[in-house]
Amino acid sequence: MGDTPYFFTDPDGFRTNGDEEENYTSEGQFPRPTSSRNPDLLIQSAKSSQSLMDDAKKVVDMIASSKPFSTRLMAAAQASNMATVTDMIKKTGIKTTPDIKYNPDGIRFDFYPKTGEVNCHIIINLKWSNM
Repeated sequence: MGDTPYFFTDPDGFRTNGDEEENYTSEGQFPRPTSSRNPDLLIQSAKSSQSLMDDAKKVVDMIASSKPFSTRLMAAAQASNMATVTDMIKKTGIKTTPDIKYNPDGIRFDFYPKTGEVNCHIIINLKWSNM
């Protein structure tokens, strides 16, 4: 058991074992560690993600609704013109500039909270090639 990895593949396989705080798999093995029941971090993460989702929506809406914008963005990315790509994305009205990566197949936007706390992270992957 010393070399056995400590993870579960079936999240629905947990059940409460009587009045104890530990959860066990459906086979009754490997106690699952429990964390504190304080939802503050979850709430903070959800609040942080709301503004990131707003920014992600602005970027996706602009790409989806403007063929000229999409064409210019794709051309700038394929020419490895990061300054132009970043400037175009910033001009969509977002508050948080995402990390931007692109390759011949598409573009990726990684949105992180401005505060430096990494309690949430939103990734948008968009393709422009089926290769």
